[in-house]
Amino acid sequence: ENDDSCEYAQVNYDCDGNCTVEVDCFGECGGSAELDECNVCGGSGPETGYTCAGTPEFFVYNQSTQQAFYYFSSVTIENVLLESDDWVGAFNGDICVGARQWDTSQCNGGICDVPVMGFDGNEYSEGYMLTGDIPSFKMFDVSQGEYFDAVPSEDVPWFPMGFSNIDYLEGGIFGCMDAMACNYNPDASVDDGSCTLPQGCNNWCAGDY
Repeated sequence: ENDDSCEYAQVNYDCDGNCTVEVDCFGECGGSAELDECNVCGGSGPETGYTCAGTPEFFVYNQSTQQAFYYFSSVTIENVLLESDDWVGAFNGDICVGARQWDTSQCNGGICDVPVMGFDGNEYSEGYMLTGDIPSFKMFDVSQGEYFDAVPSEDVPWFPMGFSNIDYLEGGIFGCMDAMACNYNPDASVDDGSCTLPQGCNNWCAGDY
């Protein structure tokens, strides 16, 4: 006759209290939580468009032993100063060679620099800057989730351990803003001086017949 004295092990445990199945990353016996690609237990991975470290995906680069630094007194997108969570990246062609989040409160005198990496002979720096190369720049507006081309007030050639002070960096959509021009770009926010005006008695543009 059953005297109700039977003792049973908990689910997933033996009678000695030992877990008999897999323990998840939260330490739960039989749990289903897993580490995501950012090594966060139960996480959902990086935010779309960013790395696990929170860097915009097109601004990822490798540290090189050959470096230079470009300081900008003013950095704007369409004449509006960058917010503290926006980014500036440096490129050699289509290769990102440096980037910085533009939080001027963290920079000496409110003037930040963009570190620009050079080729140091290692594979991880293939395609990086060489002496005399001129970097190009882009900006990432976090609030819009959009990248913009950027043009400095002057082009300064790269050289190892260079420290360059530049007046401003202007970002936006570059193009012809003259509505009368053959190559008018209605989306342009910064005139790049590329406008081509109609020619001849009939005011024809190239390609007109």
